[in-house]
Amino acid sequence: MDPLEDHPLHIRPISPAPVSPDFPSLSLERVLTVFAENDPSELPVSPTSAAAYITAQARLLKIGTAYLSSPLSRAQVLALDAALELPSAAPGLAVRVRLDDTGPDPDNAPVSVSRIRLIEWLSPRGPLPRLIRILRAHAKAGIWNHVVFPPDAGSDPDPALLRFAIGNPNIVHSWQLATPAAARFPGPEAAFKSLTEKHARLPFLTGRPFWRALPGPAHLLLYLDTYGSVRVRRWWVRQQPRGVVSLGENMQRHFARPAAAPESLSAARLDDICQLVEAGGSVSTRWMRHNLTRAFLVVYATELDQVVAVSSLKHPRREYITALSEQTGLDLSDYLERGYTSVRPEYRGMGIATQLLAALTARADGRPIFSLISEDNRATQTIARRNNTRKVTSFFSTRAGKQMGVWMPEAQAAHLRRKTP
Repeated sequence: MDPLEDHPLHIRPISPAPVSPDFPSLSLERVLTVFAENDPSELPVSPTSAAAYITAQARLLKIGTAYLSSPLSRAQVLALDAALELPSAAPGLAVRVRLDDTGPDPDNAPVSVSRIRLIEWLSPRGPLPRLIRILRAHAKAGIWNHVVFPPDAGSDPDPALLRFAIGNPNIVHSWQLATPAAARFPGPEAAFKSLTEKHARLPFLTGRPFWRALPGPAHLLLYLDTYGSVRVRRWWVRQQPRGVVSLGENMQRHFARPAAAPESLSAARLDDICQLVEAGGSVSTRWMRHNLTRAFLVVYATELDQVVAVSSLKHPRREYITALSEQTGLDLSDYLERGYTSVRPEYRGMGIATQLLAALTARADGRPIFSLISEDNRATQTIARRNNTRKVTSFFSTRAGKQMGVWMPEAQAAHLRRKTP
């Protein structure tokens, strides 16, 4: 008997229409939609059987991408991915998965050569740190994470996860607000803009993400299979002039020395920088404007009429250095402090912070540099290590209420001076 006959899964090829001549070229190849007619709430066959069926149908119809509509568990996704590794002609796949804290370890994700291109995460439920670990692991594997938030009348759905999604588009690549009658993949434009500005605490970037210009996951899947998630995530649709640009390609870097030349940093630009640093939420803003107007060097990047990244070398206040030296036992009296590093959410994961920090170090005129990084801020620690910077000591900061590390360039750390009793 033909294994494709009387199978619990069914297929429906669809042909996405071209989006716009302004968009990157897209093959008019069809997408194979695979669904379970009798029980749409779960996969009615084993992942191995589903992988074999999808691959056979894709070969038969000469279709390179498939969309499996039956919701899966994370364990089923791993099994499906393993089954798809074997046939070289397996299609690029989009699947729907329940996002909860059950099943495999959060860091267990499909391998980096996975044929799974896109996951629609459904009904998020569970401790936020665990959900973030799940999403981060899949993003690291090169998979596009699309989170579907269930409707919640009168308030934002799961504000903590929504805030994380808006602030980390390098991990949650796209999202939507589900409604009972939802017909479009992205969701209402007004709701998207309102929630993004509310939770990112930044002006809306001119234009919109590329994925929001697409009618649904079938279109997105084709682009992901053709260009990959890294390139597609950076695409941004401009209105004036109309077209698609790649974020980060046309950035301009600016260097200002406010302490020596106050006019090098205008009041309007200082406002933009302070807003970006404050939106990052990782540092105290009490002395921010004071420190920036007296900084040794400020570097910031602009694109699409916005400040998209910033960092600085500050002249620390004498009282601050005295207190810090007493807590750490280090003589930091002649040091510049590197800080106020912040990157717009849309630009995270591109290595921009690493580039800015390297530029600062190269322009320090031989002055020693230190920076404070909280022990729970792994992302900033990673950036510091990439800049040949290492932790020299740690202490409990009563002001921050947590353990902090003192970091310095490796060459300077070798000549570190201890505070004289």
